Amino acid sequence: MRLKTSILISVAVAWGWTAGFVGLAAGAIDPMDWPNWRGPQQNSVSTEKGLIESWDPDGGPGSNLLWKSAELAGRSTPIVMRGKLYTIVRDRPGTATEGEKVVCVDPATGEILWEHRFNVYLSEVPDSRVGWSSCAGDPETGRVYAQGVSGYFCCLEGDTGKVVWDRSLHEEFGLISTFGGRTNIPIVFEDTVLVSAVVVGWGDEPKWGGLARPAHRFMAFDKATGELRWLNGTSISPFDTTYSTPTVMPIGGQAALVFGSGDGQVWAMQPRTGKQLWHLPLARMGLNASPLVTPDGRVFMSHSEENTFGNTMGTVVEIDGTKLGDQTDKELWRQFEVMAGKSSPILIDDRLYVVDDFAKLYVFDANSGERIAFKKLGTTSRSTPLVADGKIYYCTNSGQWYILKPTDDGVEIVHRLRLSDEEVDGSPIVSHGRIYLPTSQNLYCIGNAEVEPQADPLPPPPKEDPITDRKPAVLQLVPYDVLLAPGETHKYKVRLYNAKGQNVTPKESVKADYAIDGLGKISPDGTYTAPTEKVHQCALITCKLGGLTGTSRVRVIPPLPWKWDFNSDKDVSLTWIGGRVRYEIRDVNGERIIVKKSLLPIPREPFTTKLGTRSMMFMGPIDLANYTIQGDVQLPEENGKLSDVGLINSGYYMTIRGQTNKLRIDSWPSHDVRTHEMIDAGIKPGEWYTMKLSVVPNGETAAVRGKLWKRGDREPENWTIEMIDQAPNLHGSPGLYGHASDAEIYLDNLQVMPN
Repeated sequence: MRLKTSILISVAVAWGWTAGFVGLAAGAIDPMDWPNWRGPQQNSVSTEKGLIESWDPDGGPGSNLLWKSAELAGRSTPIVMRGKLYTIVRDRPGTATEGEKVVCVDPATGEILWEHRFNVYLSEVPDSRVGWSSCAGDPETGRVYAQGVSGYFCCLEGDTGKVVWDRSLHEEFGLISTFGGRTNIPIVFEDTVLVSAVVVGWGDEPKWGGLARPAHRFMAFDKATGELRWLNGTSISPFDTTYSTPTVMPIGGQAALVFGSGDGQVWAMQPRTGKQLWHLPLARMGLNASPLVTPDGRVFMSHSEENTFGNTMGTVVEIDGTKLGDQTDKELWRQFEVMAGKSSPILIDDRLYVVDDFAKLYVFDANSGERIAFKKLGTTSRSTPLVADGKIYYCTNSGQWYILKPTDDGVEIVHRLRLSDEEVDGSPIVSHGRIYLPTSQNLYCIGNAEVEPQADPLPPPPKEDPITDRKPAVLQLVPYDVLLAPGETHKYKVRLYNAKGQNVTPKESVKADYAIDGLGKISPDGTYTAPTEKVHQCALITCKLGGLTGTSRVRVIPPLPWKWDFNSDKDVSLTWIGGRVRYEIRDVNGERIIVKKSLLPIPREPFTTKLGTRSMMFMGPIDLANYTIQGDVQLPEENGKLSDVGLINSGYYMTIRGQTNKLRIDSWPSHDVRTHEMIDAGIKPGEWYTMKLSVVPNGETAAVRGKLWKRGDREPENWTIEMIDQAPNLHGSPGLYGHASDAEIYLDNLQVMPN
């Protein structure tokens, strides 16, 4: 059955929040579209009417089940835009070629229109957590943005699935992809798309932006080209990764990006510049719920971690988002011991509804924080409720479905049922009269085919103050971070913003003064020419205009071959992503080598300090292909334990597992059946060995081959271990892998050479 597609709406609506505050032409977007997982108002509230009040997952006449699809099952919350539904799911689950994919379907029938598949690579996320993120749509262009669990980030044409641009965030910027699988959801704002993660980059001094140490950071890309505009974050060495989707909204007339951070604080930044506006500490671990921001600048947030003071767990808080800086008086009220760390809060009239991690629903007076009602709905919760047609649609993690109606003293149950053996990690959404519910077994489409979709107009969005101050306060040099080959050129652009983060760049060319800290040349028009020397080096481009300064970071990476013996080096290469913070040069037994330090876990140490013992380091561009990496390694023994060490080539690891004494090659090491090989390594503690990893792409496949032999012996003629990957990674940055929680790792004589 198909729903009728006509829309009854009384007035044209101007787009506001998720597309930016400049706005599209009135009526240019469909007010019933749902372009990001929190909806067009970023608060899980719809203005649609005439929605169903019951349904039957088994189908049949009168069931209100329009379709269901096992192919679209997963933890991702779908979006709907321009007559198409988009979601992220596992591809070929449980097979040796499993990956991840963005899927576009007809929202009325569930028919698949196109798919964009990509591998899960260089990540220890389990297969059950693939598709953790959700797509973000751009109503202005119809394009779709998605991030995979391994940091693959792409811009796709919404009609065809054609790749407009893509980035590998862990290889290019040092994104940390963990076993937990938490993957942030991008958000579109004006002409940028923003996405965040815990990031550890290259460089080690403040002049390089202080990006070598881990922090929860946002990356703001030009949404049309993928060029990086700015990169900025919160506290160094956060407690945790996070998946708190930001809300972008004017607060007090100023555009603000509000989010929960891995450092346990709620932050607000200017979305165009990355300038920090305010922050408030809440927890001793990362925050995962998404903040609810009201048009008058109030921010509601919750978490289920240990609070920053006392010994209680969990908080619901109201914050005055109009107050800048770090004043504690931003907190208007707080309710402790409400452990709502996964489901995000919703607001109906002056009541705040919060579902905690144990599926208990709390209702608070939004103005005073007074608790009005409490109702137990199940045992566990990860889903955020949907508000539509005067009702609340919600499903617990164990599949207990509810339709609730607010009452004076709480809520009444309109409908409930149990989805057997189905887990719910995503959230219900609504678009054009259809409610969509993702589960571990199905994506359900629920609605009444005989009812014409209707909606009230979206309420007018809050307005950003008009630009009255034309005085520049921030100079942005774009791109912020670039990788070039020797002799390559790049033309920079200057963007100017006032103190409120509003764009005041003149239409005519901006004449500024440029300088270089490092080698290369830059012309008066901002064209940088990299030095021709074939060595790994960095440069910092500085642009000055009227007392303002903007910078851009440049890495110059020569073509292969590369070689490091560290004999004349004071430190590891500044160009290595994650290098300076995790490796150090040391003299050991008369040899000058690099050492991956062991940081044994210490109680209450930040999460990323401990995680740094298990990490990847990348050396160069991601388009390198058909090459070999080689290095000498030694695993010292500490307290009877050995660490793990490995080489990275084109998205594949070859690792020595110290505790099991195995040699392994794979791309997705936590996957039980994804293509891999493993043999006995036969190593001894404290002895030097040479490792060699070669990847030869061959169209539909890749040959991945490795060798391991005692240093000083003749290299074996045959490969020690090899595999053919039927779902190949065809290119990628060379790098190192190390897991040094138990003991240090020694490395020397690194080489990367073409095949």
